[in-house]
Amino acid sequence: MDMANRQFPAVARAGGYPIYRNHCFLRVVYDHLFQKKWQAALDNKKPAIHQLDETQLRRAIHLGNQLMADRQCCEIMNRKSLEWRGKQ
Repeated sequence: MDMANRQFPAVARAGGYPIYRNHCFLRVVYDHLFQKKWQAALDNKKPAIHQLDETQLRRAIHLGNQLMADRQCCEIMNRKSLEWRGKQ
């Protein structure tokens, strides 16, 4: 969770990313993990991270690293996440 709570917000603020809050970062990661609004795939009353298997967790970490490494990638992934949620 250090990636979501400390690393990503610092990188995102410094780089002028379109999102910088940890819950937005997690929304984008989890939505891309499931290719839809993550709450449609998991129990939204429980933290998503506690419901992921090892393969999903590894993929989520990979997606998080992609978001942190590339502002444009973050913009694209955020837009797609919002589309899946009917907000774009």
